[in-house]
Amino acid sequence: MKFFTTLFATETNTFVSAPTGLGSYEEYGIFRGDASTRDATGYGLYAVEVRKQLAAKGHETVESLLAFAQPLGRTVRSVYERLRDEILADLRDAGPVDGVILVLHGAMVAEGYDDCEGDVISRVREIVGPGVPIGVSLDLHCHFTQKMLDGADTIICYKEYPHTDAFERLTELIRIVVDTAEGRVRPVTAVHDCRMVGKWHTTREPMAGFVRRMQAAEQLPGVLSVSLGHGFPWADVPESGAKLWVVTDNDPALAAKLAEELGRAFWDLRHETAVPSLSIEETLERAMATPGGPVVIADTADNPGGGATSDSTFMLHAVVERGIGNVAFGGVWDLGAVQLCRDAGVGASFELRLGGKCGPASGDPIDLHVTVKNVVEAHSQGGLSGVRTPMGPCVWVQAANGVDIVLISKRNQVIGADLFTGLGIDLTAKKLVIVKSAQHFHAEFGPLAKSVLYVSTPASLSTDFANLPYRVRDLDYWPRVEQPGRPHHMAAPGELYTVDGRKMHLQRSGPAPASATQPTIVIEAGGGCASPTYARLQQALSAKYPVIAYDRAGMGWSEADDAPFDGERTAHRLHGLLEAAGVTGPIVLVGHSLGGLLNRIYTGLYPQQVAGVVMLDASHPDQFAMYEHPPESVFAAERVKRADFQAGGKPPPEQAPIELLFADLPQVIRQLKALYTPEALDTTLAEVRGLPHVARQAGASPDLGSRPLAVLWAKQPQALPPGADPAIADVQKRWPEFQEAHAALSTQRRLVCIDGAEHMTMVLLPPLVQRVAEEIDGLMVQIASGTRR
Repeated sequence: MKFFTTLFATETNTFVSAPTGLGSYEEYGIFRGDASTRDATGYGLYAVEVRKQLAAKGHETVESLLAFAQPLGRTVRSVYERLRDEILADLRDAGPVDGVILVLHGAMVAEGYDDCEGDVISRVREIVGPGVPIGVSLDLHCHFTQKMLDGADTIICYKEYPHTDAFERLTELIRIVVDTAEGRVRPVTAVHDCRMVGKWHTTREPMAGFVRRMQAAEQLPGVLSVSLGHGFPWADVPESGAKLWVVTDNDPALAAKLAEELGRAFWDLRHETAVPSLSIEETLERAMATPGGPVVIADTADNPGGGATSDSTFMLHAVVERGIGNVAFGGVWDLGAVQLCRDAGVGASFELRLGGKCGPASGDPIDLHVTVKNVVEAHSQGGLSGVRTPMGPCVWVQAANGVDIVLISKRNQVIGADLFTGLGIDLTAKKLVIVKSAQHFHAEFGPLAKSVLYVSTPASLSTDFANLPYRVRDLDYWPRVEQPGRPHHMAAPGELYTVDGRKMHLQRSGPAPASATQPTIVIEAGGGCASPTYARLQQALSAKYPVIAYDRAGMGWSEADDAPFDGERTAHRLHGLLEAAGVTGPIVLVGHSLGGLLNRIYTGLYPQQVAGVVMLDASHPDQFAMYEHPPESVFAAERVKRADFQAGGKPPPEQAPIELLFADLPQVIRQLKALYTPEALDTTLAEVRGLPHVARQAGASPDLGSRPLAVLWAKQPQALPPGADPAIADVQKRWPEFQEAHAALSTQRRLVCIDGAEHMTMVLLPPLVQRVAEEIDGLMVQIASGTRR
């Protein structure tokens, strides 16, 4: 079998204004299919491992691009697109492949792309099709997005911080992808949004124990993998934050149960897992009071591994001003200082100004009298999992009191002790070792240290996670909110556009229109329903056609408004939403229940755009005058129930059948739980109040003329709840008559009773949904051929 692999990674700090350009990738080498031979001790080691492990199973590897950049600001759009498109071109040139292994980061952001990994994965899926397994390896500090989940079969991230298990996870991923390709397993994934932002070190309890608990869960029958993505706090993107996901062998219920169980267990540890961070004064006092040495101090706010510039001087100023000696300090990224020292040569002594050059977060430069002790022209440091990291020309300078400073030419965090020892500095003889790193240093420095301390400085990476200046991501997270009010909250799974001054949401699926004349199917929900209710229907239709399901104002992930429910306003907003999303060609409207009335109104306002109409057990304008709507007191009781659920209370009984209905679509269960809110009920009530008005608007709309129309209806009456208005039974008796009236709206009509269907089951139960999809398929063929029926 033939497998395709590539490595394309960087971690983006969106709070940093300096962009990641082509030079940032070239600094580490861009390899085009030959990283496994030309960079076998660097990041090419990933390609070496993929080749070795696949070859051991008798498989072929097609190696594509390797491109890595040290974290900084957003990647320049043209650079991202160029490198991405090289990978996609290689994949097309490879011809049919049996599997894809993508080594990505998970927190890459480019200009115009908040989710680069999701973009890459979805484009790979378009090329290989639905039957080829795609496996993705992510960094622990990833954003786990819906787009990634939709495109990949298996996603795994590292478990350890520092990331000492990268190649163990790669081995795990390769095994699952190969097993999937050979038909031994069928991975399904469930994810739990932990609603947390922070940093969690797995080198100490209780996180070390939580990693062991994840590993133990992987031993359960049917479980293929368990991952906890910590998220990258310094990226202001919609789907950031900690998420836990479970991959099982075709057991979505087990995946969902385990993901929620472990996710909530991680949440319960939140007050015990915070990284102890001290002020500069507290850190130095505690360090100097520690007997012996070395005491290792992590300058986490100037960690280049998080996008900082690694040239801040706050800690160095503090050490010099207090007269503290016998210190190792590094690595300081200062190209000018490195060049001056190289030119002066080993043994030269002079006044050197270093650091403090890249901006306010770098502090002020510091002037020191130094002696050049050593210069290494092509220095490197040991990395995690055996990867060596090039550091370029590096210099050891010594200031007064035995303060040894490492100056680096390639901006990178301290990982290996040999960054210092490789220049000749004896760390074991030092009182203090101050490293510009957040946690990756710990694997090698921890065993050397008498104590490890984490200092908070005013540099780039604030660890005040409750007050990070987010503008894009949701602010309902811990620790900003001690008890986030919506434990089932999740980010919009689709696309958001501003229409009429409000955010509106749509979910797009299926192939892109093959031509300007191919219609896009647009699903209009029934009253009080959001787009996920129609996920099964959308899934069935998108196997052949481009499909959009959207949320009306106040439903799903679309913003509410205070205006009364109005059919014409709803139609204009839908038109604006489609236009914003680039859907300018013909559409086929599929309306369920109330959606049928709204589709009549839309077609009357935009007749040139609507190529066909499908009514699914649609409401009739006359029915709303026949009975009274339920008293608002009923809604008040339901509102209390929903508020309790969103506050963390027990699921109401009606959640159980939803979980059974969508057991094979766990992401839909999560979406419906997220939307079971008091606010959604308020919108439902507003729609109920406006039904008579909207019914009159629909009744006044023009007939459909010769436009193809399919009227699909449910003969089986829906059981009435206790206390329902008896007049509703009269509406049910007249239901066949109402459906015939719908069919009379067009001269190209099809009236079909879906046997065994009820009002809601026709869009929920797989056999009935398939029957509906077949009828819609007939309508689409009719439209494409232009024939009358």
